[in-house]
Formats: sequence, C-alpha cells, structure tokens
Amino acid sequence: MASLKAEKRRSSMIRAMRRSMMLFIMIALGYLVQVCVMPDLRIGRSTPLFTICILSVITICYGRIRAFWCGAVYGILFEVMQPTHQLIQLILFPAAALLCAVLFADKSMQQLEYERRQGKAGRNRNPFVRTVLCAGVNAILHESVNLIYIYLRESIMTRALIMDGLTNVLYTTLLTLVMTLPLRLVLGYPLRQVEEVHRHRAAL
Repeated sequence: MASLKAEKRRSSMIRAMRRSMMLFIMIALGYLVQVCVMPDLRIGRSTPLFTICILSVITICYGRIRAFWCGAVYGILFEVMQPTHQLIQLILFPAAALLCAVLFADKSMQQLEYERRQGKAGRNRNPFVRTVLCAGVNAILHESVNLIYIYLRESIMTRALIMDGLTNVLYTTLLTLVMTLPLRLVLGYPLRQVEEVHRHRAAL
C-alpha cells in the first residue's frame, strides 16, 4: 500500500513538472508565433491575437494565478519589444487576463460545494466553450481599450477603425476555436470535466 501511494505521488509530481515545463514553452511559443507568423495571416489590416488564444487556454487549464502572470509576461514583452501606446499593453494584458480568469476559470471545490448546497448544478461548464468565450471577451477588452485610447488621444473614431476592431475580435475567437483542442492535448489536459476526480481525491 505504501509503495503504491509513493508511486502515485511520484507520478503526480512528474505530471505536474511536465505541465509546468509545457506552460513555459507555450508562453514563449505564443509570443514568437504572434510576432513572426500572425502578421502573414492578416486579413486586410486585422491581425489575429495568438497570444490571447494561448492566454485563454492557460486560463482554463491552469487557473487565475498563472493566467495573471502569463498576461504580465506578455504585457512586458509587448511593451519592451513592440511598444504601441505607452504602458497600455503592460497594464491591459494582466488586467484583462485576471478579469477573464475570474469569469471563466475553473471554480474551486469550495465554490462548487456551496452552489450544490444552494440547489444549483455545482459544476464547471464545458472547458472548450469557456476557452472560446474567454478569448472573445479578452479580445473585446483589448480592442475596446485601444479604440478608446485612440479616441481620447487623437479625437478620431472612424468606421474603419471600429470594423478593424470587430474583425480582430472575430478572427481571434475563430483562431481559438480551432486551436483549443490541440493546445489542451499538448498541455496534457483532455477535453473533459474533472470534478468527479477531484472529489474522489479529496475524499481519500
């Protein structure tokens, strides 16, 4: 029995280390793909935000804390390497990531148990749907803040700018729709609910 528990613990640690390593690789890959590949896939003046796709997958897979510092890493990288509006990316990426994590990340077991006691379903919604919605909301926040900043600074708000923003949101959401499943599988998170597993582990 002791050896079996030790083996399970060792297997769990190896799996956690692998997922942490894949997380760092995925964050770096997201930035590199964004700056090197996405400009070649633009439609008109609209370029999809692959970093938001990666950030949304990480939000659902890893939770609020890692989503926040993933957003912070992207904010710092864009502010240093590709500055557009001063400090906007540095603040916007982690703030939007944290807000979307509050809305879409997995609920804790305490939250789920509280909802069950209130007569609610007490379960996390489908992770695929939450990831796509997270990307959509994140993209809307980014485009809205950029448009507001442009308007406040330059006092212009043309129909072309609004249409470009809407196209970016749609393009980013569709990209996330396509990439969610392969990214989750690479990170070691199959597309299924795991509350029953967590409840079983908590009972042991």
